[in-house]
Amino acid sequence: MITFLLTIFLPFAGPGSDLPETQPFEAPKYGVTAQIPKDWPIAVREQEDRIFVAIIPQKDFDRPGVAACELGLAPESLDEYRTRIDTNAKRNGRASGKLASNRVVKSAHGEQLETIWEFHPNTGGFWREVSVRVISHRQLYTFILNVEDSVYQKARPAFDAMVDATRFSPPNTGADLISKPTNRWIQREYKFALDLPEDWKPVLAPTQVALLFANGQPHGVWSDNLLVLAYPHRDTDFKELAQQLPDQLRQEDPHCEVISCQVVSQGKGRALETVVRASRGPFSMTVIERRFRGDRFDYEVKYTVESQRFDQLTPKLRKSFESFREHPGEVPSTVKTKAA
Repeated sequence: MITFLLTIFLPFAGPGSDLPETQPFEAPKYGVTAQIPKDWPIAVREQEDRIFVAIIPQKDFDRPGVAACELGLAPESLDEYRTRIDTNAKRNGRASGKLASNRVVKSAHGEQLETIWEFHPNTGGFWREVSVRVISHRQLYTFILNVEDSVYQKARPAFDAMVDATRFSPPNTGADLISKPTNRWIQREYKFALDLPEDWKPVLAPTQVALLFANGQPHGVWSDNLLVLAYPHRDTDFKELAQQLPDQLRQEDPHCEVISCQVVSQGKGRALETVVRASRGPFSMTVIERRFRGDRFDYEVKYTVESQRFDQLTPKLRKSFESFREHPGEVPSTVKTKAA
């Protein structure tokens, strides 16, 4: 019993630890520079929200372990995220697993949230999943170690050393600030610009389809956000679409409330503005979206905000829509779409 307790409470990586040889890993788009053990080959690199996924060899060749790093939006604090994990664990749990530890600790990065799940999968064995979350540049970086117990004692110090050695820089959001007084940002590749509400900034998009993604200051684990999409020009009758779209939205989410769907003026042209409210459990969000035709592409500009702040933010969001402009210069001839 004493030996077991010492195994739990002694630090994993102390002086004289036998750490594996590493190799550098860089993901400039994500703002990450890391040192990954050479014997953990990288299987996935910079795909959507996955910065990397590395394979950890185990006794069963067909069931390798995994070390990974994922990107998300930062919560208001790591303690807010810790509380959410505790609540979900008590309410739903995870199949064949239990939450063994969930705590905010001091680290080389200031603070990090360390969460450990223990599993007895149906296929046999005893596995541990360690998640270490770090906030940097309005983004949440989650490092994950998932291995079988026989590998854990060796892999954990290497994992901890990898996390501690990781360095963060501002991710490449694809946008540049061109006017601080109006908080105006230009999308670098497609050369369109708009004013964001005060304290909003571009962050790395959760999907490669988004040409621009931005968010406001987080509230709890949520942050209001902006998404800009573009499509090749289409023959769209906005008045006709205003009649059809509410039913289409209700088919996608029968519980959503379509507050309005109407053609409005935007600059010298017209836009279809839609306001929809939806709930996810006790949480309510409101989406205000405008669809309009630009000189180069058709655009969808969509703000999603917590419903309790919607009325307060609405004038600022409509002002942002009105500020949208395409700038001169060469741009790609096509854009990625949802169907791509």
